[in-house]
Order: sequence, then structure tokens, then C-alpha cells
Amino acid sequence: MYKHTFTGIVAMVLACVGCHPQESNTKQAAQTDSVKPIENVYTMNAALLKKHKELQMRLEASEDGSYPIYKYTETDVNVALPAIAEGLKAQHFVQLSDDAFKAKIRSIFGDVFESGSCDAKKHEQFITLFDGKKKEDEEYWYTVDNIFVSTGYHFITHVPLVGDFIEFTDSAHYKIQLLPSMVSRNKYLLNDSKADLAILLANDSVFLKRLVKQYGYTKEPRINDLAMNDYARMDDNHIGTVGEAIFVKDCKGKMLIREELLTWIKDHTTAEDHRLLDGLNWYASALYDNSGSTEFTRQKPFELWSLEEKRKIVAYVANIYVPLFHALVPKNPATWPAGTILENLFLEDKGLRDYLIQQQYFGLPELRKEIEPSIVK
Repeated sequence: MYKHTFTGIVAMVLACVGCHPQESNTKQAAQTDSVKPIENVYTMNAALLKKHKELQMRLEASEDGSYPIYKYTETDVNVALPAIAEGLKAQHFVQLSDDAFKAKIRSIFGDVFESGSCDAKKHEQFITLFDGKKKEDEEYWYTVDNIFVSTGYHFITHVPLVGDFIEFTDSAHYKIQLLPSMVSRNKYLLNDSKADLAILLANDSVFLKRLVKQYGYTKEPRINDLAMNDYARMDDNHIGTVGEAIFVKDCKGKMLIREELLTWIKDHTTAEDHRLLDGLNWYASALYDNSGSTEFTRQKPFELWSLEEKRKIVAYVANIYVPLFHALVPKNPATWPAGTILENLFLEDKGLRDYLIQQQYFGLPELRKEIEPSIVK
């Protein structure tokens, strides 16, 4: 009796041992399957999306002139927005509340929600931010990188062409395949995703540099590095354009000074490498000289700024230039100019010194430290 019982137990154990690998493999396979991305299929507004996809295929003329050119309009954007919102949701984008979204957009692009904003155009469902100077005839042109801010679904996009992100599986069903860069732009800027910042740094540097140069978005050091290193690689005839990124006149004529970029130059200047500091020096000199060799991408500084604005720019440049000059010239005198920017421009602008004193040095400590000891009491 005991012999048969023992034999039965051994057989059961062996059978169980034999079944474990199969059980384990089945479980692993199930786990592997569970992490595969699921491709959602949608029916929402399918007929409308299909119609606009076909219309947008006619944005350019055919060679034989067999159909009229289709004109992209506000309606095309409105049709695309709900589908893009679904695509972002599938990519784990978190839609912000209205107040949180507006605060984020203001911190990146400025107050584009303000009525009458001169570098943006408000529509019922979105706001267009123009790439550079506002040109309404190019608002929906797909070769221009305008930004569309969805005020209802709380995301940003480039001009949304249906064929770029919608794939129909049949006449009533479709998949949404958003460009990775568009997903990462939203997840980084609006959801603070550092992983998506890494993706943008590797694959979408033009957009990131635009954030700094056009919109003054300077909160992220790695993006500042991208933009400022662009200027550092410029030749001597163009390096002065670094001043255009720092001293900006907005579309309403208000002067903006991006102090974080001045700090970047200060932190990256050495006795051997001071090209961007030299670029600021050339920009400040061009404020008073209309015949310089530096080539600017916008209106010349000499023509752009009033005398009072020029003096304020000189103050901000001198506040970082002068202490660096005094500290670094002794280490490598051969590559530096003979005098500081203030010494040169005091000769050019006879009222500059008195104006800086009158303005309390604009609250700039290094500028005060430089000028006050020289005042005869």
C-alpha cells in the first residue's frame, strides 16, 4: 500500500515539474503581450476627416490643371483639433485645466490671450502664433512653421494636415499617428516631461532654438545652450547678431531684455574664449555706428533704438562686460581690445555717463561699481 502511494506522489511531482516551464512561458508571453502598444481605431468625425483629407490633397495645382487649388481655412484646423486631442491622449498626454493651460502658454509664448495681441491671431477654437512677422496670407501655409494653440483641447500643433496623422483602415474607421516631435513638444512644454525634452534636444532642435530666439523662453539651460552655441559658431561679421536675441523690441515697440542670456554669456566667457562677449561689444558699438561691417538679420541697431534705449542697452552690456574685462585681460591680453566698452562709448556719447547716473545705473551693481569711483565729488 505504501509503495503504491509513494509511487503516485513521485509521479505527480514529476508531472508538476514538467508543467512549470510551460506555465512560466505562457505567463511571460502574456506579460509581453500586455506591454505591446495598442493601436486604437476611431470613428469620430470619420466622414468629415475623410472629406478634408481629400480636399487637402489639392493644396497644390495638378500638372494638367484638372482640379482647382483648394484653399486651407480655419475650418480645416477645427476639423483636425478633436482628432489630435485623441491622439495625444493615447500617447499619455495629460490635458491641463483652462487656468493651468493659459499660465503655461503665457510662460512660454507671452500673453497671446490678450485682446489685440499683434503677433497672434485669435479664432473661436484656436490662436495662431506667427513664425516671425505676422503675415495673414501665410497663416495656413504648410511650409511656414506657425504654431496653433488649441484653446478648447489645450495643446499646440503645427498646421494640421489630415493626411499627416490620419490613416483610414476603411471608409468609416481610422488610426491616429501623430508625429513624435509634436507629441514631445506638448508633453515637455505642458506636462514637464524631461524624457520628452531629451527627444526634442535630439530631434527637434530648430523648434527649441526658436523658443529662445523668438519667444524668449530661457528657463531650460540645455535649450539655452543650443541657441547660444549657434551664435558662438558664427563668423566675425555675424556674431554681433547675438545682441538681437537679447535686446528685443516686441511688435508693440516695447523693449525686452533677456537677462538670462546675458548671464549665459557671462558664465561661458573665459580669457581664451570671449567671442560672444565680443559680439555684445560689437552690438553696443553698432548702436552708435551705422557703417559697421556686422550684418544684422533685422533692422540695424543704430536705426532700431531711441537714444535712451541705446543707453540702457549699453548699461546692461557693460554690467557683465566690464568686470570680465578687468578679470580676464591680464590672463591673455593679446586677444582683447585696448579699452572697455564704457571707455569707448563715453567718447562716442557725451551724455551717456550722466544719463546712467541719473537712472541710478538701472539697478545694475557692477555698472555702479565701475562708474561711481570715477565721479569727482
